[in-house]
Amino acid sequence: MSAIIYVIGHKNPDTDAICAAIAYAELRRRLGDANVVPAKQGDLWDQTRFVLERFGVPEPVLVRDVRLRVSDLMSPHPLVASPGDSLLQVGRMIREHNIRGVPILDQDRRPVGMVSVEDFARVFLDGLDPAILDNVPLELENVVQTLEGQILVAASSRRLRNKVLVGAMRVESMAPRIEPDCLVVLGDREDAQRVAIERGAGALVVTGNLPVSSAILDLARERNVTVISVPHHTFTTVRLLNMSTPVAHIMRSEYLACSPEDYVGDVRRSLSRERTMPVIDDRGCLVGILSRSDLLKPARRQLILVDHNERAQAVEGLEEAEIVGIIDHHRLADIQTPQPIFFRCEAVGCTCTIIAEMYEEAGVPIPPTMAGLMLSSIIADTLLFRSPTCTVRDRRAAKALEALAGVDAEALGHEIFAAGMDLLHKSPRELLLGDFKEFSFGKERFGVGSLEVTNRHAATALRSDLLEQMEGLRVDKGYSSVLMLLSYVLEEESELLIQGQEDLLAEAFGQKLVVGHSLVFPALLSRKKQVVPALAAISEKR
Repeated sequence: MSAIIYVIGHKNPDTDAICAAIAYAELRRRLGDANVVPAKQGDLWDQTRFVLERFGVPEPVLVRDVRLRVSDLMSPHPLVASPGDSLLQVGRMIREHNIRGVPILDQDRRPVGMVSVEDFARVFLDGLDPAILDNVPLELENVVQTLEGQILVAASSRRLRNKVLVGAMRVESMAPRIEPDCLVVLGDREDAQRVAIERGAGALVVTGNLPVSSAILDLARERNVTVISVPHHTFTTVRLLNMSTPVAHIMRSEYLACSPEDYVGDVRRSLSRERTMPVIDDRGCLVGILSRSDLLKPARRQLILVDHNERAQAVEGLEEAEIVGIIDHHRLADIQTPQPIFFRCEAVGCTCTIIAEMYEEAGVPIPPTMAGLMLSSIIADTLLFRSPTCTVRDRRAAKALEALAGVDAEALGHEIFAAGMDLLHKSPRELLLGDFKEFSFGKERFGVGSLEVTNRHAATALRSDLLEQMEGLRVDKGYSSVLMLLSYVLEEESELLIQGQEDLLAEAFGQKLVVGHSLVFPALLSRKKQVVPALAAISEKR
């Protein structure tokens, strides 16, 4: 299946950002792109929630950060081993599947250690030292399996000591070296076999598939000694005995691990020291493994941006994602891409106007629900066609969508604005940040909030609290100015609250300050078309 492409609007998403994401994703799906998904960066406005509920459309998925996480790259079903598995079993697994490391799990799938190619290299080299053989932990089942042996006599309830002796010497020299319950590797010398049994050896390994006499087998049964016949010569047998060691004895119990929710950028440095890292969930269970080669996977998240093309308004981690398209109706800003993309930015009042036209251009019928969403978006963004940003194209698109949705645009507009203007149940800070955008011009940064108001008296009562929140935000964020545009929709009048550079901004707008921080305009203003250009002009004069 193809990777998901998220269609996503700006921070603090308004109705246009949400409806544009939903409507464009639906258009792409109807054109055959099933992997396109609408997304949002933040919580819905009351106005937007009303619109979605009004037309029975679910909310977009929440995507606050598009940086790659470990879960995007990890192998979800890694090969694993148990502590009792032999080195030979685990080593063959590593070789046959060309992997660099294996997690060792307990019975509850919780990692208890890691073993890697480097660990095997160390064991192989250390195993060349004969002294290591004195401490080989022996488990009979692993020994037989590793040596591809055949049990000729099976001792009952007898454990082997961690001691191996190679009987490649005279019997007189060998006898004093035999310790109780040790394992003796030898050939078909019957005198040596007899001495080993009589001296208390726990098991004999007879190499080269050489025959063992019935007398020796009888003696082994009598003394409860295991006898194993193996096909290998003595050198290979001794080498393989090392590989019968349970992997628990060489695994590293201290190792680096990560969570599926960790950012890849944060664990990249750890992978420079470890070739593989187990991925462990919040219950402590293994859910995957991350290796250096996983970092080479082409797994960048793909995005289509709607209703913005400015980094300050884009989703976190944008630099790690791949932008494949932009549909907008704002100024050209500062987002750059390394390759050509689909880009459509037009001077209309609403992104959904452009998307409605794209349905028509593609010959795709607009479903009533999508028509309702896009009409609502146009109404909200153009303030029911009263905003100076409203164009003939917005009106034409709204008229067509009105018929498809089977609603009255004027009545719908009053419902939309009534749903979104709950000033009494929100704090001044929530009102300020509800539709807040950041704009950068050179070294200056501005923050501009916007609020449509039907109850002017309630807004006037909140003015001093809003100004206090604006000043606090200006200082905290280091903005040159923070502005709040209050649009009195029914009166078709605007008020612009200002904190920072008040006189300079008043001069730029050709207005006089009211009570030191407020400019009043006899018509509705547009943040995009009138406020932001004024900020840009001020910055150019610096």
